Amino acid sequence: MHLILHKCALWVLFESLSQEVMSKYNNTNKTHLRSVVGLSCLATGLVSGLVNDIQAQSERDTSTTGEAVAESILRSQTETKKGYFFNFDKWNLGVRPRLDVVYDNNINRAPDGEEIDDIILRPEVNFDFYRAITDFNSLDFTLGVGMDIYTKNTDVNTYSPIISPDSEIAYHMFIGDAHVKLREAFYYQESLNSSFLMESGELVDIRSVRFGRYNNRLGAEVDWDTGKFLFKSSFDWEWFHSNGSRYSYLDRNSGLFSQSASYFLTSNMQLGIELTDPVHFFEEDRVNNQFRLNAGPFWDMKVGERLNFRLGAGYSYATFWQDDGVEVTDDINDWYAYGSVGYTILPWLYNNFSIRRDNRISWNSDNQEMISISDSIKFTYIRDFSIDLFCYINLYEETGIQYKDSDIASMESYAGGIKIAYTGLGQWEPSLRYTYRSFSRENASWDDYQAHEVLLGIQYTF
Repeated sequence: MHLILHKCALWVLFESLSQEVMSKYNNTNKTHLRSVVGLSCLATGLVSGLVNDIQAQSERDTSTTGEAVAESILRSQTETKKGYFFNFDKWNLGVRPRLDVVYDNNINRAPDGEEIDDIILRPEVNFDFYRAITDFNSLDFTLGVGMDIYTKNTDVNTYSPIISPDSEIAYHMFIGDAHVKLREAFYYQESLNSSFLMESGELVDIRSVRFGRYNNRLGAEVDWDTGKFLFKSSFDWEWFHSNGSRYSYLDRNSGLFSQSASYFLTSNMQLGIELTDPVHFFEEDRVNNQFRLNAGPFWDMKVGERLNFRLGAGYSYATFWQDDGVEVTDDINDWYAYGSVGYTILPWLYNNFSIRRDNRISWNSDNQEMISISDSIKFTYIRDFSIDLFCYINLYEETGIQYKDSDIASMESYAGGIKIAYTGLGQWEPSLRYTYRSFSRENASWDDYQAHEVLLGIQYTF
């Protein structure tokens, strides 16, 4: 009963704000850049100062970062790393080829009555590299290369290789009680889907044409655990570029910053403050350049091995600017709130529920208010089978300049499905997945669509 009450109490909302941003900016933009980067550095200084001021208080028995953890984790992997089939002079290589066969009844995401179906072949090979450089430092690199091949509508095939979004070069350093990760993440993708995911959110209504995009992110994250206090900071510069003029308004440069500091009330309960403060520069005037800030407290708690939850809420702010007299969206002064709960109902049944209310970058109107809800269930009772059920609900309200005098203001998207994977064949892993998606926009039925997708895949790990 108490789990149900926890879940009901979390009506305070999920899915992060999208980052769409720019690479051309003049002196005015540079002034804004200096200001927002300065604000980010100031926030980092204030949060880290909070950690310094209270560091002298009593500490947890162990730190979760730093050289002590590195010694227990990395030293044992200096020569080899588990799951990597090839080892030479501290280099470790893993290869995971995969083939998915997909049936989609509406590849163009067209309205009801105008559906175009297809069978799509998706061959992919994932390469995993690991190199322990010192006892405490390592290099990780993951590269996924694949292709989408449409068997019926062959005119949309480009046969261009697709580099998957999880491709990343990472260098880890452990200094005292701090863990520093330097990273370079990049990808190139092409698809016909009318929606695509980014780490910070989802653009829900890209019209269905062949859409290619490049993304590159360079930055670092730091975790500093003193025992009683945990400080986290992340700094990244992201470059996004669309391959074609239709979506060139998405091209951007972004500075992505976040900071948090938490105090451990007990070894399993944290109370802290968190900030996210990105800045985005767009190449075209269709979307305003902008600086955003979310700041507020959070509470994170783990109860035994069966329950963990997190609550957060605070102030949501955004300011917008252009340099050519184009109308600028009004500043946003609003609030955000979110909650998530994960709990093991039975040893073989795990549920994760989350909900968020926030503001984020809209696909072309500068700002959206959003409510996002997600729920996933993992079922492992049947031996050698893993069954995952998932659903997502996203509700959006346009508040940017392009919708101030328009009736087209609200959008809804839904997704759900089930995935079944069989793990009893050693290095082979077959899987079956069904996904349903729908999208609708107020007073614009020409944008509505529904799509059903069935995926049969198999992966082999050397």
